[in-house]
Amino acid sequence: MKSLNLNYITRLDHLRFFAALLVILVHMKGNINLLPEDTGLLGGFSSLSGFIKNWIFNGSAGVSLFLVLTGFLFCLISDLGHKKIKYSGFIYNRILRIFPMMVLLVFVVITASRQTSTPMDIFRILTLQLNTGHEYTGWGHQFYPSGPIWTIGVEFQFYLLFPFLALFLSRFGVKYLLGLILLIVLIKFNLVVLKGGAIYSNLYHSIIGRLDQFLIGMLFAIIYKTRLVQSIKNNNVISLLLLILSLLILSLSFGKRSFLSFTIEAICWGGVIISYLSMSLFNSKILDNVLARLGELSFSIYLLHLPIIGMLDEILDRIFSYSPPTTLIDLFIAFIWKVPIVIMIAFLTFNVVEKPFMSLRVKYTS
Repeated sequence: MKSLNLNYITRLDHLRFFAALLVILVHMKGNINLLPEDTGLLGGFSSLSGFIKNWIFNGSAGVSLFLVLTGFLFCLISDLGHKKIKYSGFIYNRILRIFPMMVLLVFVVITASRQTSTPMDIFRILTLQLNTGHEYTGWGHQFYPSGPIWTIGVEFQFYLLFPFLALFLSRFGVKYLLGLILLIVLIKFNLVVLKGGAIYSNLYHSIIGRLDQFLIGMLFAIIYKTRLVQSIKNNNVISLLLLILSLLILSLSFGKRSFLSFTIEAICWGGVIISYLSMSLFNSKILDNVLARLGELSFSIYLLHLPIIGMLDEILDRIFSYSPPTTLIDLFIAFIWKVPIVIMIAFLTFNVVEKPFMSLRVKYTS
């Protein structure tokens, strides 16, 4: 995502597109079974199919990557807290970036649920409560496939906090971020002890459950700017080893729900981010440009993939009695023709809904 407040880093948009694809995969898995031998400490590495299934079934980790990227990018924009952030300008820009697609989707949901909709639905936008109102996902999903909208509420709650976090980072240093991360982890531990494992879904969809991921993103931006990391930049061997190690630890953590789950995911994604930004592999200008453009579409892709894929499945079912994927081959075939359609529609919404409002953004750092 291009910003008036920071030189454009195309590889961050590459990772956004990757995050969107992970989320799409988990929502397209259909009736594929994750067998007992595919799980466990080494199960996911016992076969190629087991490894692929583990990543598909844990594609929700893509949400964590989105959130870590947000913290990482904003920390860079603030020059690790050293730049002054104009609060009104920052929030104004975030409204222009997020609200157009959010409002469009909210009114689509209201149209689908007209008979039961109330003014409280609009109030949810104003109070950033799109992560409540449904048992296991975002508001309105029982009326229209709008589940991913929950992340907007959590993201915007972080936006409201970020200028203060940047200021406190400048005043108190890295120890402030570390202390805040520790506090959030302790709160999650407290909730798990008092409420049991059932609280996991609430943590998944809330700022309390996710705040440490934003903070860890900020922390890795600081690490990325250290002399040590900058000195090994373009050292492909070290960068590739860090990338592999981060993805390996992330893979091993899949399926193990605890109060530390999101924290571990965030740390792993932080390693992926700094390793990917540091390596000089995959330097094709054409590939870089294509992935960056796809990354720009990631917000629309993320919000709209469920209703688009749901529509395609419904059309197929009416014509051919379509069944969801039961094998990896089925999923691959569905993926290679459905995702391009999602991308084409996302291209349309990006250009007619998102981009015009983005052109109104202002510079908010000094």
